[in-house]
Formats: sequence, C-alpha cells, structure tokens
Amino acid sequence: MSNSKDAVAKEIPPAPGPGAGILARETYRHLRLMLVTLPALMFLAILILAFTGQVEGSISAYYLGPIRDVFVGAMVGTAVCLIVYRGSPAFEDYTLNVAGFYAIFVAFVPTGLAESLASLGAEERQEAVNALRITIGAVIAVTIVFVVLERRFGQWSIPDLLERQATRWVFIVTNALGLAFLALVLFRGFADDSFQGIHLAAAVLLFLSLAGAVASHAWPGTFGGTGPGVKTYRTIFFLMLAGILIAGVLLALGSEYTALVLEAWEIACFCAFWVMEAKRTWPATT
Repeated sequence: MSNSKDAVAKEIPPAPGPGAGILARETYRHLRLMLVTLPALMFLAILILAFTGQVEGSISAYYLGPIRDVFVGAMVGTAVCLIVYRGSPAFEDYTLNVAGFYAIFVAFVPTGLAESLASLGAEERQEAVNALRITIGAVIAVTIVFVVLERRFGQWSIPDLLERQATRWVFIVTNALGLAFLALVLFRGFADDSFQGIHLAAAVLLFLSLAGAVASHAWPGTFGGTGPGVKTYRTIFFLMLAGILIAGVLLALGSEYTALVLEAWEIACFCAFWVMEAKRTWPATT
C-alpha cells in the first residue's frame, strides 16, 4: 500500500517555489529584450559594413554578402523567440507564431536566389537546390510536429480566436494565405527549382503578422487584449502603415534603397513594440 502511495506522490509535480513568479517574469523580460537585441545586432553589422562602402538595396540582400551568418543567425533567432513567446491575448500568440514561421523562410531563402543559382555551374547549382530543399522540408516537418504537440499538450488557443468575429476572420484569411504560401513553396522549391517569389512572399506575410500582433494591443476590445498603453500601441501600428507610404514615395523617386528603408522602418517599429512590452513588466519584483 505504501508503495502505491509513493508512486502517486512521485507523479505529482512539486509546487512552485516562492520565487517562481519572479523567474517567469524575468524570463519573459529577457525574451522580449532579445527580440530587440537580435534586430539591433543585424543593424549594427549593416552599419559597420556601410563604412566600408558596401550598401545593399535591402536587408535581405546582405544574405549573399560578408554578413550572411549574422543575417541568418539573427533571423532564425528572432523566429525562435517569436514562436517560443507565449503572447496574450490568444490573437497575439497566434500572430507571433505565424510571424516566426515566415521569418525562418526569410532567413533561409534569400532574395535574388534565382539569379544566384543561374550564375552557378550545373553541379554546384544542384547542390545548392538540394540543400535548400532539405532545409525547407525540415522546417515544414518540424512545424507540423510542433502544431500537433501544441494541440495535444499545450494551451490550444484556436477556440479563443473563433469566439470573436474580427479574430475569426483574420484566422481564416491567415490560414488561407498560409496554404497559398505552402503551395508556392512546393511549386517553386520542388516542382520547379527557381524558388522565385518565396522570399518576397514570406517577408510580406511576416510584416503583416507582426502588424497583427501590435494591433492586438492597439485595439484590445476588438482582438481580446487588455492592458494600458493603447495610444502608444496605436501610434506604433500607424507608423508601420506609414512605412508603406514612405516606401511608395521613395519608389516614385526612383530610389534604389526603397526596400532597405521599408524593412528597416518596419523592424524599428516592431522593436519599439517590444520595448513597450518589456517596460510593462520591468518593475516586477514579486
């Protein structure tokens, strides 16, 4: 009888210690700051490279240059942080997970890849194509496993999204776009081997997802969020939209750095969002 009681006791996890709340908030704090630090690392590398006279037309174009490892590492790290971070409300958590998924494709499938592949010899080109196919296949497989495990063991937030009209429609549209993106990946990456359009589509969908995360705090009544700072979050959201207008003006003026300015602007706005998020929990001591 005592053995059975001991077995049951072993199955019951110990109660959280008195400092568990502090540790949880410290973890969230560092995670939020990392989502500012990683883009800052990328910007710093670009700035240092600019002093050597090398300035590309977009952030993604640096993938093919000397700071390729910094770009890929920062993007993958950001993707992991976005997925690991448990957002609140459920709409924020969902949009951040989606953003993390697209960020991985931005990192691994560079802009101008079709032109780069065309410049390679037949054998080198096939090796590069096979490597990318393996990477993409692994990403899709891990994503499926992650979703299944989250559904089985995690705090599944999809029912919460379906309760509100706004989040339900965004959920439907986002999933439709996700399926279209996967179709593009399968066609351009496997049926075809040009990978044409994958990077651009991933980048656009990444920024849209990030804007959705900001909107969850800018309009808490619509998207199920709570908390202070609504005006600041709305300012960040509208600044993200303003970036599109700025890019349009630069494009009309024929600037070769339109994409670079737009990407830098949007990333800076999202960094401001994470600074705001970190400030909300910074004074926490209990």
